[in-house]
Amino acid sequence: MFDHFGWELLWLVVAYSVVTLVGLIHVVILNKVFGVPGYKEEGVTFMKSPAYVKTKPYQPIYNIILFPLFIWICLQGFGTTNTVHALYQIAITWTIVSMIIDFIGWIVIPHPFRFTLKEFYVDYQPWISLIYISIFVSHYIVRFFI
Repeated sequence: MFDHFGWELLWLVVAYSVVTLVGLIHVVILNKVFGVPGYKEEGVTFMKSPAYVKTKPYQPIYNIILFPLFIWICLQGFGTTNTVHALYQIAITWTIVSMIIDFIGWIVIPHPFRFTLKEFYVDYQPWISLIYISIFVSHYIVRFFI
């Protein structure tokens, strides 16, 4: 089960980082190019800034597009003939580890974009649930194409 755990974590961190970067770039473009106010202009938390709020519906889409790509890349390093099992293992691992990374990175560690538990798990609904679902179903998308 843990034969490729390090490889999985490497590609999860890459995928997670790319998705997060795409989301932040989206917020910056809305703020700088289209003039949608950011959290500093509005004097609110990042989670409540108009620029961030406008990106919420797109966040599951970033995940459903990008995670399958990185799952496919990750799978190439497995060298297995049992791709169904490997994909399911990746899906479970990536979904659970993403939840842990989110909790530690967005709630526990202090930084300017930090969220409260309520902001992240209640106010961020249905988007956070859709993001986790999209991470999990990404392996079905990869399976469809291979």
